[in-house]
Amino acid sequence: MKSIITEELRLRKRICEYALKYGNNAEAARRYHTTRQQVSRWLKRYDGSIQSLFPKSRRPHFHSHQHTKDEILLLQKVYKRFSHEGLAQVFVEARNRGYKRSFGSMCKQIRNRIKLAKNTRSKVRSSWRPTVVTYPGEKVQIDIKYVPKECLKFDTKGISYYQITAIDEYSRKRVLEIVDEKSMTHTARFLMTLEKHMGFKIKTVQTDNGKEFTNLDRGAKKSLFELVLEKLKIQYIRIRPFSPWQNGKVERSHRVDGKRFYSREFNSLGAFKKAHRRYNARYNNIAQCVLSFKSPNEIVEEYVSSLSGACVTNV
Repeated sequence: MKSIITEELRLRKRICEYALKYGNNAEAARRYHTTRQQVSRWLKRYDGSIQSLFPKSRRPHFHSHQHTKDEILLLQKVYKRFSHEGLAQVFVEARNRGYKRSFGSMCKQIRNRIKLAKNTRSKVRSSWRPTVVTYPGEKVQIDIKYVPKECLKFDTKGISYYQITAIDEYSRKRVLEIVDEKSMTHTARFLMTLEKHMGFKIKTVQTDNGKEFTNLDRGAKKSLFELVLEKLKIQYIRIRPFSPWQNGKVERSHRVDGKRFYSREFNSLGAFKKAHRRYNARYNNIAQCVLSFKSPNEIVEEYVSSLSGACVTNV
């Protein structure tokens, strides 16, 4: 922890310098309203730097009634064998083996020493790093979000609604669609018009391993979603199973939807879909910090204009 120099430490330094200058601890104590004993203690520690006057811990290094090494080893062995049966059974088994302390003392040792030592093993960190994209359409993340029923105040007749989301990693432009079934048919149909709504050519699509995108068995026949991607000549990437952070941009956008849109209430299906279309259009025109305070549509327009300008220059 970083040490902070306070006015109290500066005062201690002035007292020590005054006492050394005049060689009189009593005079320094009277002048600065403290005691000779305190001035003497500070002078023993003072070496010319203010860091030497920092308060030190008063915690004792040991006490006469602390647990011995043999008692700690006994608790470790008993806790490892009987912890699944509760601390009461651990205490009984330890007492049968010669443990003389109280139950509360045993619990404190287990909490501060044994469990702490057990949890100090470092976790294996993932070596995955996101790929860097340089233009719109280089990679588009697609996922499905469940529409919460709490915001639908009309009779859904038992139908669950879902939001298919596609977000471009570079421009953050999104295309959304509300469907009434989480199926591969809807996701494949969504792909057919995705490039038209995005406004640029898509090179790669990335999804999770859900049944609405791909078959779980790697050696199985290609899904309808994958066949549509092949027809459109779009590369397909699947993230590692149980790793939603690899699809982080679309997952974060779903969290934003929950705060900005699905916190509202809708009285009919038509009003819900109309509000959803307006929300999607507005989202693509909102400035974002990650885009240098530009909107996704502005990024796409700059990209398209740069391509047209390059074509004119080549001609």
